[in-house]
Amino acid sequence: MDAEEEREKKRVDLSDDPSNKAMVQRAFHLLPEEILLEILSRLPIISLMRFKTTSHAGYDLIANPGLPAIFHNRVSDSNPCLILFDYNFHVPRGSYFVDIEDCSRRVRKIDPLQLSKVYDLVGSCNGLLCISLSDGSSESYSLLIYNPFVGDAVRVPAANPFPNQREVFGFGFHPRTGEFKVVRIVWFKLDVEDVEEVKKLTVQVFTVGTTEWRTKGDRTPQLAGVAGPPDAGVAGPPDAIVEGSLHWVTFVVGGNGPIFGIISFELADEVFVEILHPPCQRFVSRPYSLSVLNGCLSAARLVDTLHFDIWVMKQYRFKEHWVKQFSFDPCSPGKWPGYLRIFPEFICALKNGEILLRYDDNSLVSYDPVEKRFKNLQMSGLPKDFVALPFQPSLFSARATMNLQL
Repeated sequence: MDAEEEREKKRVDLSDDPSNKAMVQRAFHLLPEEILLEILSRLPIISLMRFKTTSHAGYDLIANPGLPAIFHNRVSDSNPCLILFDYNFHVPRGSYFVDIEDCSRRVRKIDPLQLSKVYDLVGSCNGLLCISLSDGSSESYSLLIYNPFVGDAVRVPAANPFPNQREVFGFGFHPRTGEFKVVRIVWFKLDVEDVEEVKKLTVQVFTVGTTEWRTKGDRTPQLAGVAGPPDAGVAGPPDAIVEGSLHWVTFVVGGNGPIFGIISFELADEVFVEILHPPCQRFVSRPYSLSVLNGCLSAARLVDTLHFDIWVMKQYRFKEHWVKQFSFDPCSPGKWPGYLRIFPEFICALKNGEILLRYDDNSLVSYDPVEKRFKNLQMSGLPKDFVALPFQPSLFSARATMNLQL
């Protein structure tokens, strides 16, 4: 048993002592409510959930309607946590939680809904996850929005199916409207008699708290997926949510044919907009990843075997405001142990100015751009093959997502 496990055992033993529980409860009752909420808002989400289950008094304190907003403001100023989705041959096997600021760096499995079906991630926003549940058939699925720590869920009504469809979903929140929305992009094929097969695209939007999907038609940028095979279009969930818009890297129709570009879907006005890519030819001819860096849209890719570049759009939607903020050798001799077969994936920025990366051996690595050094973040219980997403835990209920003002 290591030192952290020993300390954890002692904490559990103390909380199991009835006299200690009574003493803690009496001490909390003597404090004013605003001080109690301030103390609780500073606790890690895992500690809050543990405290919630220790007594009725603890449960009542965590259920205080004033705590979610105070906790949200507190975690917004902290390092982002991570949600890890464990994949095996593209089939999710579980989800995990990592608090970067937790000294123990323990990876904890989270599955409060006891999901027994196959599920996949649609999106993550403001502490809520949107997942697609399936019984294993691509024709049968349902969407669920839930808070993995509060444990409640909202089921999204089924959308109308189309013939021979391929669909992609997005999930996000717009701070101006205070609404969570799910976006559905559908490619489908119509078999027209005596006419060559026709490919169509349509877009639908569901606002959480309503009862049905709304069709927005096919007023989208000229996606190559419309004219070509459906798989040439948007490939999966949006890569980044910035300024209340969902963003994807996809093929767009350029002057000399399809090129890689960025499209966004504005959640407030419910329209597609094409975003200018970084002023680098490599970001046109090859795929790249999008993320959020200090609140700004960022694009990252391996330029050559010696340079991994991260560009940041300092002023949203202005091409001249793309700035190359980081450029480093992802496998510098003497600065990283061993030889890496596949190069890094940018996850997020940390409060200390370092950036968080995932490498091909599924290790989490921080890079210090000042010292130009890498550091392996030793994590206990990392799955063998995972997707890592920045995640700010929340105490807001999924059922209370109508007109949420953050």
